[in-house]
Amino acid sequence: MSIGKRVAKNVFSNWANLAVNIVISFFLAPFIVKSLGNTWYGIWVIMMQFTGYLYLLDFGVRESVIRYVSKFLASKESESLDEILSASLLFYSGIGFIALAVSTALAFGFSSIFNVDPDVVPVAKIVIVLAGLTIGQTLAFNVYTGVVMGLQRYDIFNKIGIVFAFIRLALILVFLNLGYGILALAIIQLVIGLGNNLLIYRASKILLGEHGYQLRYKHRPLREQIPVFRSLYNYSVHVVVNNLGQKAIFYTDALIIGVFMNAASVTFYAIAGNLIEYLRRLILISNTVLNPLVSELETKKDTAAIQTVLMQGGRLSMLMALPIAAIYLTMGRQFIGHWMGYEYAALSGDVLFILAVSVALSTPQNTISSILYGISRHKIIANLRIVEAIANFAISIVLVQSLGIIGVALGTAIPQIVIMTIVLPLMVLRLLKLPVGKYVLETYVRPVAATAPFAAACYAVNTYIPASSLLTLMVQFALLGPVYLAGAWFIALHTRERRQYGQVLRSYLPALS
Repeated sequence: MSIGKRVAKNVFSNWANLAVNIVISFFLAPFIVKSLGNTWYGIWVIMMQFTGYLYLLDFGVRESVIRYVSKFLASKESESLDEILSASLLFYSGIGFIALAVSTALAFGFSSIFNVDPDVVPVAKIVIVLAGLTIGQTLAFNVYTGVVMGLQRYDIFNKIGIVFAFIRLALILVFLNLGYGILALAIIQLVIGLGNNLLIYRASKILLGEHGYQLRYKHRPLREQIPVFRSLYNYSVHVVVNNLGQKAIFYTDALIIGVFMNAASVTFYAIAGNLIEYLRRLILISNTVLNPLVSELETKKDTAAIQTVLMQGGRLSMLMALPIAAIYLTMGRQFIGHWMGYEYAALSGDVLFILAVSVALSTPQNTISSILYGISRHKIIANLRIVEAIANFAISIVLVQSLGIIGVALGTAIPQIVIMTIVLPLMVLRLLKLPVGKYVLETYVRPVAATAPFAAACYAVNTYIPASSLLTLMVQFALLGPVYLAGAWFIALHTRERRQYGQVLRSYLPALS
């Protein structure tokens, strides 16, 4: 399979998985908020962000596994691959237990950190422990996830994810209707995570078997493992720093609001934050497939291909982000009003506007990040993430006291625009020896020009033909879709790309042939 078709297959499968999860989450969100209420839903968001930091216990080893699986299979170094996987299995065997222990400690400190009613504390403690158990088992299975991704079989990973997304949907609808509340959500999350990971484990063994490799732990004396752990550390240390920065940037907003305001205010921020998270995940999963690909190209010393990946990946990421951002900017308040209720429209809509601007402008950093991971130069983005996180934290704390949740949104947006839209691209363009003008033309100018007619149409429709219901709004989106698709196809894509993507689409939709 050619590189282009392989990337397209992985990206399309990522999109399918994300689309299913977004649609499910979209329709579940009002149901969960109404079932739990503003306070309990705010507490759920706080606890998920609170325990989410346990994922840092991965220490970037999964990314190391992805990198070395693709690298050593490309160079046919089976012995080196065996050493990496055995060391990773040893590492993860203890991390899961550590995650559970840490979550238990966090549970006992929860009530002393956040401004919550004492009546909710006993249940909150149980939920935090269950969340820690979920994260612990996910970390324990991470080596197998890394194998599947390193083999560039995201399609298998996504098929499993789609199946369990529907199972999760059914369980939530049943148990929340029965009145089991937040505790049921935590148990469902644990069960779904475990089932998903068991299938990933089986898939990884089958895939490696197809390459003539048997995945199993081979015991070695610790002194023989030290050089392998050093190799993992040299790559993963900057992954950890980057992950820490990302957590501080994207998953502390609710914590700051919970400390300086109250749990109910978190719900207003989380509504907009969830919509931004859908957009961010779309761009992120579209670029994760580039990490093992660029690693393979770097092993083959194909610098020209890496430069092409940077520009095409950035442009395609913008083409995915801009139409959604245009809807958020022009129709965000109306959308939230029909979706969640008009009591959320104004405040959550303002937060959505601010965050949408920053995410849209910084979208190409996702492609840049994947390329830096692939060529083992991710120290660059790791260091910038920490700077961004510190600025985010400081500005948010200052502004939340005078502007409330709007201040927290600005605290997130300002550093992201400055660092990820300006500083990071300039550093990487110098590294890869690409002209700034060419990069800006391909990555920004063409996608913006392609999206402009769609954005203008959204604004006109929202101004002169406002939707009377969520269904009407969805119909408007569907009718405006061809305006965007035409601009993207004829303005943003080159002739060769239109031909290539047309072939991929025909392979998925035989009727187009």
